Amino acid sequence: MNFNKKTLQKKIIDYKRFGFTLIALSTFLYLGVIIPAEGKTLVKIYMLMGGTVVMLGTSFLFFLKAIKYKKQLHSMEN
Repeated sequence: MNFNKKTLQKKIIDYKRFGFTLIALSTFLYLGVIIPAEGKTLVKIYMLMGGTVVMLGTSFLFFLKAIKYKKQLHSMEN
């Protein structure tokens, strides 16, 4: 993977932005779980929690990818 510095910087910014967006979305899904509502079934709660976990996991992967590219950028500068 031979990227130039500008491409790596853009990738780092994008992956961080994706990660924060997924954290925000998972927060809204979790709020849907904890706020009481009439007609909320157990299946809906499990679906919301499953979506929350999937989004948090994907966000974690995006942050790991950003860290990887940041280390790669740092090693290119030295």
